[in-house]
Amino acid sequence: MSRVFSILFLILFFSGCSSVHYNSLYQSSDNPRIEQLTNMLLELSNDPMESKELATLAVRHSKVLANRYNLVSPPLYHNFLVNIGKRKKGLCYDFVDDLMAEIRTRDFKHFRFRWGRANANQLDEHNVIVVLGPNTPFQEGVILDAWRKSGVLYFTKVKNDPKYNFKPWLEGDRRIQ
Repeated sequence: MSRVFSILFLILFFSGCSSVHYNSLYQSSDNPRIEQLTNMLLELSNDPMESKELATLAVRHSKVLANRYNLVSPPLYHNFLVNIGKRKKGLCYDFVDDLMAEIRTRDFKHFRFRWGRANANQLDEHNVIVVLGPNTPFQEGVILDAWRKSGVLYFTKVKNDPKYNFKPWLEGDRRIQ
């Protein structure tokens, strides 16, 4: 346990910590990211309207959640605050649950959603939403990760993630659907 606190201290010492608050959820600077995610989603499904809608929702709602959780950066420090009771939510699985709840308010017909999990039952476990097309294998899916960059949506293909090796998590899938 002292190792965890030492790592946390070093992270805070070298990176500092700060509150995250997005004053505007609709910034023009998000447009290139929305376009990039839309193009990735188009590789899974040939529906440009749904791809754009999902990309826009994911990028913007990630910031809504960061504000709702009163997020502090870096994310590991925020996790520490949640674990000691200073924040109620904002762990990676909270982002998965709440972003998926927003996604479910839409009727996406050309996408499937899976729960991705890396480092199961370890201190550095991490959870994400994985977007799949009708016949897309899990490793070709697109990760939606609102936690990793403190509310700025991180996305890439599962197989291209440089930090985590995600696997499907069936128990988590029950919560997504």
